[in-house]
Amino acid sequence: MRPGRVGLGSPHHLSYTTRKLDSLPKWASWLEQKGVSVVGPFVRDNRVSIYLRDPDGVTVEITALNEGEASKRYLDESFGNLPSVNSITSGMKLTTFHHASPLTYDPETTAKFFDKFLGLTSMFTIPNPDQKGINILGIGSKERPGFLRYLAVPRPPEGYVGEGSIHHIAMVVEDDDAQQKILKRLNEVGIENSGIIDRFWFHSLYFRDPDGNLLEIATKNPGYAVDESPEKLGTTLVLPKWLEPRRVEIESALKLTDANNHGRWPPDYPNVHSPPESMPRQR
Repeated sequence: MRPGRVGLGSPHHLSYTTRKLDSLPKWASWLEQKGVSVVGPFVRDNRVSIYLRDPDGVTVEITALNEGEASKRYLDESFGNLPSVNSITSGMKLTTFHHASPLTYDPETTAKFFDKFLGLTSMFTIPNPDQKGINILGIGSKERPGFLRYLAVPRPPEGYVGEGSIHHIAMVVEDDDAQQKILKRLNEVGIENSGIIDRFWFHSLYFRDPDGNLLEIATKNPGYAVDESPEKLGTTLVLPKWLEPRRVEIESALKLTDANNHGRWPPDYPNVHSPPESMPRQR
């Protein structure tokens, strides 16, 4: 695939939470030891964040709550003298998905779309600290007030999905009834969608927001533990029942793919754009 481009329909970055602020210098140390370019720390609202890019170029933010409102001096000292880290410890683990950052050129329409069709609320609009003239539109719920943080760009570029870009953003609902209600709302006004797709472990519904970003609504159930114990998840190739008759064919194709994969290891990690949440202006 050709490299993707961040813009409308191709989100900017993904963010994950680590438990404590003092985990961030440890992450920076660990990543730099592995040849990963890291920038930060950056103070984000009531959080502190560092940024990196994966081998394909996807921008990833690791963030932690700044509960004690750490001073600039403390952060400078913590990141100026990084600790020695030999492994990812339990205290460093990424615990939750914090947010995704798609783009919008019309935040008012985007906010109305989420309110009308998904029951999600525009919780805040704040200036983007990385770029003047761009705001951040936080959409979510009372429990998760900003798990979508749209970059509201006056003249954003058209994005396209490719290597190093984010394909879609998935959100979960409690059950099939909640998913069916969303499907009904979409169909009532003629918004194109995939219909309900049976993924065996959950059911999926796909559609695009007004800015072209691909969204998925997925059910919690039946869940990944429906056909294997949580302790064994990821240890074997598990197929949905309708693909089981093709197991030999699929395993053979996977082995061939692995054999022909000459990707470099360790990979080269691209540098993070600076500042990390800025967008190039389109003339």
